[in-house]
Amino acid sequence: MEPTSSIKWLTFPESGYLNVTDNTGQKLSHLILGLPINNILGTMDRAIREIVYDSRKVEPGSLFAAIPGGNWDGSEFIKDAIAKGASAFITQTPLDSLSGLGLGSRDVTALCVEDSRKALSIASANFYQRPSERIALTGITGTNGKTTTAYILEAVFRAKDVRTGVIGTINYHYDNKVIPATVTTPESLDLNRMLQEMIEGQVENCFLEVSSHALHQSRVHGMHFKAGIFTNLSRDHLDFHGDIDHYKNAKKKLFLDNHVEHPIFNIDDSVGQEFAEEFKAGSLTTGIDSNADFKAENIVLAKSGCKFSLKTPFGTGEIHSNLLGRHNVHNLLSAGAGAMIQGVSLEKVQEAFHHIHPIPGRFEQIDNNHGFSVLVDYAHTDDALSNAISAAKDFTEGRLIVVFGCGGDRDKGKRKAMGRTVLSEADFSIITSDNPRTEDPEQIIGDILQGVPASAGEGDDYVVIINREDAIEFAILNAGKNDLVLIAGKGHENYQVLGTQTIHFDDREIARSALRKRNH
Repeated sequence: MEPTSSIKWLTFPESGYLNVTDNTGQKLSHLILGLPINNILGTMDRAIREIVYDSRKVEPGSLFAAIPGGNWDGSEFIKDAIAKGASAFITQTPLDSLSGLGLGSRDVTALCVEDSRKALSIASANFYQRPSERIALTGITGTNGKTTTAYILEAVFRAKDVRTGVIGTINYHYDNKVIPATVTTPESLDLNRMLQEMIEGQVENCFLEVSSHALHQSRVHGMHFKAGIFTNLSRDHLDFHGDIDHYKNAKKKLFLDNHVEHPIFNIDDSVGQEFAEEFKAGSLTTGIDSNADFKAENIVLAKSGCKFSLKTPFGTGEIHSNLLGRHNVHNLLSAGAGAMIQGVSLEKVQEAFHHIHPIPGRFEQIDNNHGFSVLVDYAHTDDALSNAISAAKDFTEGRLIVVFGCGGDRDKGKRKAMGRTVLSEADFSIITSDNPRTEDPEQIIGDILQGVPASAGEGDDYVVIINREDAIEFAILNAGKNDLVLIAGKGHENYQVLGTQTIHFDDREIARSALRKRNH
């Protein structure tokens, strides 16, 4: 593609960074500050009204970021974006291979970069005046505990009358807004926009769940975190990451690719120990079994909650919380560390921990008067299931009955491990569907059954009920006095994905309906 005489190809220094010094608001030249660029065709003296990564949302004056997807290449939509009036676009596709678009004769600026997602993160941060530097942002990553830790932190800061926001798996809520969560961690553009809205609403602290997908896809690339918390690592999402090392390295990117003032690591977890050694500067540690900066001692676990002595660099205090199980002691430690290094007193932490409200779908109790307990939990990995079962056993006098399944079109390798964990540790198991998606539910259950211990017998130790509603009803109708029914896997979710259709389905509603049937 030959540039016209009025347009010059720009040559960049070996560092790959364009040397732009003017800061003219929403000019394209401002938005690409700090952005490594391979090549440009067109002028940077353009006013950009908005940034979009969905070509359907392009309007005149937009900067369109062409993001490669799992099933498509965002560069395929550049033509549509130009037709709708985009002033500029970012792409990973070499510009000389886009000759069919006639860029030299169009009033549009083309920018070629190595990584469109990183470019979107940098440009959107610039567009919103780098909001992560103007709000106290805490990032929480790890396989399990992200949501609970975020909600505990929210409770602590609200106890101090601090305006807060939470962005995570259940929803995104701040400044009296509640936005349904389509993914745990939004795309960088949406995330920066939400942070700016929080700042405009005088929100002071935001607690952000950072998923491994988001880290791999640079959705939080280059952000400023007041605290970064690592909870733990166990097998999950290997359908996406390929193997456990790639999954671990994705989690590590929270601390590698961002400015984290205070890294916080759970060193009872082997990966947490590894990260703590690697990122020593300014870091703090949490643990029960380890000699950590924030340590829980003299733990008592009961049906009413937990209590322990919290040993910290700021003093030692007694903790009483209605959160259940040893795994929640770890979550309380992470949240306590994240709060106290941001100036919350030990006394305020103690007070807030004592009054934490139940967290949706996280060991959420379904009240009933039948003499047994029903809990709904999001546990959907073998490690999370083991933690939930262990926690439930601490206060279950009768049988522990577990209803669980595995999602379709996801990591098949964890199914056998989940089956082995539940069938080994629960008193009775009901294997059912979760979100089968486009997979055959019977095949998914067949994979789970590969993990059933040789000593376990169908009918005596477990049953298979493919329909999830029937499985939950069976568990509740067959529970006896002092039993506990743990319904695992979906937690707060109010839908089920069958094939390509999404239907309304809420484990909590199904459980309450089954409990009503016992009254008749």
